[in-house]
Amino acid sequence: MSVKNWDKSIQPREKAVANGIESLSDSELLALIIKNGVKGCSSVELANKILNQTGGINGLMKLSIQQLMKFNGIGLAKASQIIASLELVRRMNYLEMLDKDMVKEPKVLIEWLKKHIGSKTQEYFVIVFLNIKNQIIGYSDIYKGSSNSVSINTAEIFLEAIKKGAKKVIIAHNHPSQFIEPSLADDETTYQLQQAGKLMNVPLIDHIIVSFDSYYSYAEKGKIIY
Repeated sequence: MSVKNWDKSIQPREKAVANGIESLSDSELLALIIKNGVKGCSSVELANKILNQTGGINGLMKLSIQQLMKFNGIGLAKASQIIASLELVRRMNYLEMLDKDMVKEPKVLIEWLKKHIGSKTQEYFVIVFLNIKNQIIGYSDIYKGSSNSVSINTAEIFLEAIKKGAKKVIIAHNHPSQFIEPSLADDETTYQLQQAGKLMNVPLIDHIIVSFDSYYSYAEKGKIIY
């Protein structure tokens, strides 16, 4: 049955107007973005099907436009709208971090990194630029590698940091395997970047490895002391 034929008190749009948007379930929120279902499947039922098959909102955030379009009833326009909505959430989460001290509140950055690169199927390397108060002044996704490795240029990283006026940096990358323990190559990269940071007077204060739902922090493990 089409949502239009439901009692108005349970139609997502009318429910949001009457009770506030926070009263809607995840499926109902997604249905508002989808707008229309397909024959024999309402927008809410289609939204519920997508969330069930992808593992909820967290799973949905992993998907690309092409992956969403594999669902019957989701074309390019709807898939683009869903991805755009999720990207707005990521950007809002980033903006919320900007006035926080990343040394005192590192978990805020870690959670953002999980969402930003944790579910990528290739390795991504991110550099986060900090001011003297340990607040974020910017970031760059500077490298994308294969499914199990990424090559980096130490000089390029610190030249970028100097251009940004950074006083300190945090580097991060993901492990597509979802196994977050550092490899020997990760340890070597961290050491090289630590030494370069000392020479450039832009210290590396952490190297964070993330998966979709976990992380490894060199600073937390006492492997980086600046």
